[in-house]
Amino acid sequence: MNERWYLQTKKADFNEISKKFNISPIVARLIRNRDITDYEEIENYLNPDIKQLSSHWLFKDMDKAVDILKIKISGQNKIRIICDYDVDGICSGYILLRSFEKLGAVVDVAVPHRIEDGYGINEKIIQKAFEDGVDTIVTCDNGIAAYQQIEFAKSLGMTVVITDHHEVPYDKNGEEKVYLIPPADAVINHKQSDCEYPFKELCGAMVAYQLVAALYD
Repeated sequence: MNERWYLQTKKADFNEISKKFNISPIVARLIRNRDITDYEEIENYLNPDIKQLSSHWLFKDMDKAVDILKIKISGQNKIRIICDYDVDGICSGYILLRSFEKLGAVVDVAVPHRIEDGYGINEKIIQKAFEDGVDTIVTCDNGIAAYQQIEFAKSLGMTVVITDHHEVPYDKNGEEKVYLIPPADAVINHKQSDCEYPFKELCGAMVAYQLVAALYD
């Protein structure tokens, strides 16, 4: 291995910060390394409040996704959640599964195999869902890069709701970016250029949570 590791040495009074917030100087240094320097920002970082979240209705397509899921849940249509296999994906899938169950949905979850399936939804997973009588697929922590796969699901007559937090793929037309949004029935991803949700660094699990919050509204 030829990698070289460097310790970040951003300056601050770590002892003062540790005393003020009752944390270790090491934690104070880690916070500083994340460029959180203002005392109010440090307080918010250490003691987050769910009330600080922006409204879930600021997401593009949130109203569409809620309308779709209300119909599917009340109609007892079979829903399958497709999550990623990493910790963000598993948490996303768990949030959606338990929340949909509490609403009386006919729902299950599928986790792609890291080796056999690789990252994200694929045509084999979609075909299996179709053969199992699944009417609606909800992705979490994946899906935004699955244009052809979503196209395949739609060709089978399935309903697809994407929830994801990854960057939107694009092609270049000269200097212009042409974003490749999959043809899903609703796409919940704050990194779409026309999405008004202000904080662009949400993880996949929080996107799933925001969908659930809107649905429960």
